[in-house]
Amino acid sequence: MSSEDGIKKLLDAERTAQKIVADARQDRVQKLKKAVEEAEKEIKEFREKKDKEYKEYESKYLGASSETASQLATNANKEIDTIRNETAANKQKVVDLLIKYAITCDN
Repeated sequence: MSSEDGIKKLLDAERTAQKIVADARQDRVQKLKKAVEEAEKEIKEFREKKDKEYKEYESKYLGASSETASQLATNANKEIDTIRNETAANKQKVVDLLIKYAITCDN
């Protein structure tokens, strides 16, 4: 009977060990799933944060660049108008000077 008792104890010990191993595997799988869920949550939060920062940066600097471009265009148009007005005002004087120097010959 002692050999049967020994075998029975070994089988019980083996079942207990298998149960412990199965529980450990199940626990590991659950911990892994939890870790994956937490990582996905952190990634989502990080992505949302960076998207928000990018949109703020984009609105701040792209808005400013369109305003700057508009201002530069306005300034350029004003300068072009000023040059055209000065050219029109001085055109006759320049033509007169050119004619004067073309007619006058110095020996």
